[in-house]
Amino acid sequence: MSGVWDLQDQVSQEARGETYQHGTSDMRTLSKGLKTKLFGLLAGISIYASAAQPAAALLITATGSGSDGPLAASADFTFGNGSLTVTLSNLLSAATIRSAGQTVSDLSFTLSNPPGTLGTTSAAGQLANIGSGGSVTNVAGTPTRWLGAGGQGDFRISGNTITLEAIGGGQPDQLILPSGSSFPNANASITGGQFSPFVVGPATFTLALSGVTAATTVPLATFSFGTGPDTFITVPGPIAGAGLPGLIAACGGLLALARRRRKQTA
Repeated sequence: MSGVWDLQDQVSQEARGETYQHGTSDMRTLSKGLKTKLFGLLAGISIYASAAQPAAALLITATGSGSDGPLAASADFTFGNGSLTVTLSNLLSAATIRSAGQTVSDLSFTLSNPPGTLGTTSAAGQLANIGSGGSVTNVAGTPTRWLGAGGQGDFRISGNTITLEAIGGGQPDQLILPSGSSFPNANASITGGQFSPFVVGPATFTLALSGVTAATTVPLATFSFGTGPDTFITVPGPIAGAGLPGLIAACGGLLALARRRRKQTA
């Protein structure tokens, strides 16, 4: 890819007229050469973009506070052709956790394009019971409640919006806590067993979706916390236009500039 960037630098210099200092005839010749280089640059970018299509990543974080204290979470999205992986994490420290109201219980996000047909789904994450004094005892299983397994939790797709939720279908469990070997300040809402097991550390969900590509992104995501859920934090995704799409648009601008320069010297 370095050759493409080197050509981009050369094209940019010529488009600014830094090498056009030899009269009208030379200007026309160089403009023709410049167009050839621009088309070569765009072709190189297209080849690189095609090769880079297998996967793209996006990280969205949310911070705030609720009646039980500080809140923080992240959703790490990986998009591939026909697949979407979401890793959901509680970003608080173990010592900060006091109540189940600080656990992550829901993620709802909107895709930039229709998700298509749903295929297989899977969930991964460490389940654990939190005992007296905040002790952690790992248990078997995976956080499939977030995928609506057994009529528990909630998983749904409505238009371009996907919801993963531990709430619903009875008493909630599999709420997400941060990584930690103990939660020394946790109260009875965590140590009492009524919401056990929890997910200790990140939970990862993989969805086969026919409409998802490496170009898919997330313009909006909402994180929910607590057993109600109690608190909602909505976060916009990053603004599109950076990276390769921005570079391609810039090359189009350089080509238009070259054409204007040629007309001015005609």
